[in-house]
Amino acid sequence: MATIEIPCNFVGRFKVGDNLSYNCRVLCDLVEANEDACFAKMIVLQAGAILEAAMIEVIYRAQQFCLEGVPNIVEDDRLKIEDTKIEKFAIAIDILRKYQVLDAAGADIYEEMHRLRKYRNKIHIQEMVKIVDAPDDEDVLFTDEIVTWSLALLRRGLEFLSTDLSRPQHIQGYVAALYIPT
Repeated sequence: MATIEIPCNFVGRFKVGDNLSYNCRVLCDLVEANEDACFAKMIVLQAGAILEAAMIEVIYRAQQFCLEGVPNIVEDDRLKIEDTKIEKFAIAIDILRKYQVLDAAGADIYEEMHRLRKYRNKIHIQEMVKIVDAPDDEDVLFTDEIVTWSLALLRRGLEFLSTDLSRPQHIQGYVAALYIPT
């Protein structure tokens, strides 16, 4: 299985970085074992969880690292983010959109993350999460196409964070790189 290495240089909490690295390895194992799409749902859930943790780290840095700041977030916006309580992926996406943090990653990045969030929320089997033009039957919903899309979005998000929102060079290298399937 082919993977891509992405430096985990954007996290504020090193333990979160360690957990991101671990969960990316688990994702690779799931993809490798995904014969007949038997782990498709788990792959999409894992991709969503990884992307959520990574995005929340950007907000965490804006809130906690006042001296360091965050590249590409103007100080006035960082101060507003600092005062925002973040608990859920949807709120994190909306905060990032409000302050245009991920705009350079593409005009559709926020909508795509919300779409992945809805798929990720299918972890609640009893909940009828409505996804436009998607069947309610999970064995039909989680296809190879959805797996491919979720992995591409994960890659796009992590690469953007790593290149555009990385921490200062002198404090990089303390967290293992992230390996995700291509």
